[in-house]
Amino acid sequence: MKLFKIITIALLLFVNMGCKKDEVTIQIEGVISNSLDGSGLDGVSVKLFTQPLGSSFDDLAETVQTNSEGHYSFEIKNDKYESVRLHFTKGNYFTIDHLVPFSELSTSAINTFDFDMDAQSWTAFVIKNNQPDPSDEFKLLKDTGKENCESCCANGFYYYYGDVDTTVICPNDGNRYMKFYYWVNGNESNGIDSVYNTPFDTVYYEFNY
Repeated sequence: MKLFKIITIALLLFVNMGCKKDEVTIQIEGVISNSLDGSGLDGVSVKLFTQPLGSSFDDLAETVQTNSEGHYSFEIKNDKYESVRLHFTKGNYFTIDHLVPFSELSTSAINTFDFDMDAQSWTAFVIKNNQPDPSDEFKLLKDTGKENCESCCANGFYYYYGDVDTTVICPNDGNRYMKFYYWVNGNESNGIDSVYNTPFDTVYYEFNY
């Protein structure tokens, strides 16, 4: 009878240890700050996606919002993942998307991911040819300014020919300058300038030729 009790207790301990192992979780947290002044940014939507092992698709695990201090946190089960992805969005701020390989996540410590979010601003280039000719060429070189966002204008040359009457809107980080060069019909008229982009606002720059 004593031997039976010892075996039973040992089995119960083994089962309990197994359950505890299965209950190990991964803690993820961080603070999202406003890059303009470093203060915590509240109301940021934070989505946590997990990519199961062997899959090429993400699953939305949970969505939370940052508090008044910009803090967010998640707790997920320690499962078989390829990676996790954090997606941060807030109106009039540029989106942040951060991928973390599962091998870089710890189960023994809190995984902290802090980010600064940039306020959106815009430069609107108003380009108008007042006396158009089919041979006319207007060339704009965007030298600096934000790139690699969904609606951003890449730095580089832009060409416009003949009858032109258009407005090109290029986003930029707030409190930053956007520098550019321009040429009309070769070197008939040319110049260099820049604009300062105020957060949450659009600055208009006109080219009339």
